Amino acid sequence: MSDPAVATHILVNTCGFIDDAKEESIEALLEACDLYPRAAVIGAGCLVQRYRGDLEKGIPEVAAWFGLLDQLEFEELLSALEVEPSSPPDKAAPLLSLDQAYAYLKIADGCDEPCTFCAIPAIKGPYRALSTREILDEAERLVTEGARELVLVGQDTAVWKDEHLDLAGLVELLAGDDRVNRIRVLYLQPEHVDHSLLERLAAQPKWCRYLDLPFQHSHPAILKAMGRSGDGRQYLELLQHARRLMPEVAVRSTFIVGFPGEREEHFRHLLGFVEEAMFAYAGGFVYSPQEGTAAAKLRPRVRRQTAMARLNRLNVLLEDCSLRFHQRLVGTRVQVMVDSLQPDEAPEGVIAIGRTEGQAPEVDGVTYLAGRLPKDTKVGDTVEATVSEVLGYDLLAVSDVA
Repeated sequence: MSDPAVATHILVNTCGFIDDAKEESIEALLEACDLYPRAAVIGAGCLVQRYRGDLEKGIPEVAAWFGLLDQLEFEELLSALEVEPSSPPDKAAPLLSLDQAYAYLKIADGCDEPCTFCAIPAIKGPYRALSTREILDEAERLVTEGARELVLVGQDTAVWKDEHLDLAGLVELLAGDDRVNRIRVLYLQPEHVDHSLLERLAAQPKWCRYLDLPFQHSHPAILKAMGRSGDGRQYLELLQHARRLMPEVAVRSTFIVGFPGEREEHFRHLLGFVEEAMFAYAGGFVYSPQEGTAAAKLRPRVRRQTAMARLNRLNVLLEDCSLRFHQRLVGTRVQVMVDSLQPDEAPEGVIAIGRTEGQAPEVDGVTYLAGRLPKDTKVGDTVEATVSEVLGYDLLAVSDVA
């Protein structure tokens, strides 16, 4: 059911990571209750896991709450609400029920890292790797339903391991399915990415030439205060090695400004690092002290006004780096996976919307396709095209079909 106006139950999946995300989650819950009073609104996810009692008192209109529950508990909740859980797909009859060409495949949950700013260990608990069998079973379900790009996720995908199989081995295993066209890996914590891992991933043709590396900062003093290892010099060396292996690789990252103790010299160090690193996509955030984290006790705090000014300066540079990265693609040929053949809100002349290997779903830009598509092109198919223009964070490409 994709239309909330006719739904009997509406599930709002919340986030409790930073203050902005908490506020957005609460706004989404209140909006759902206000706009769809006949539906039973259900709150779920990380925010509920941390603040269930407060939410129950503050938003009594919500019909039910649950945090990070396993599948059995979720089915019990649906049963109590008189909602029929969907039955597993019939493997003998592919359903192609997904609305897009990609699907997220969780390979781990929780985190053991000592980042002083992060509340995830308190919400999710310690790191837990899903077994190879669990991952392959879920991958089979997703591919049977129509996914052609598997997006591997976890709090730190780089450290996944099951007995003698590591992340690169898992990617190789998933790539053995002829129905899978792409495998993308998100959330690779940089301290766990070495040359060997990069070389093994780069050797797999189905692995997207895309690195999601949340560096958070570049100055060693700030990184140490954050409970993270490494520094800008080491990070740049890692990126240089990645680009020697894959000149076309797109790199995404995230950064925190205004962390306790950050001075102007630390921030300028970050700007210099960003300028040299040349990210395809990156996001900046103002530090937000989270209850129960070590960094919440750190002093001195950076004034909000100063932190916001630094964020604005960082975002201008990140946008400029992204533009320069994408302008280099103009005139090159790219492989575009089709996500939609009904581009209602696309520029004139566009016949489909998709993504290159360098564009992760939902967080990055898209590629608008013009020209003609091969006969019987379906969502999930890959089309070769030539990039003709950069549209902000998006690309316009012309299909090579004559």
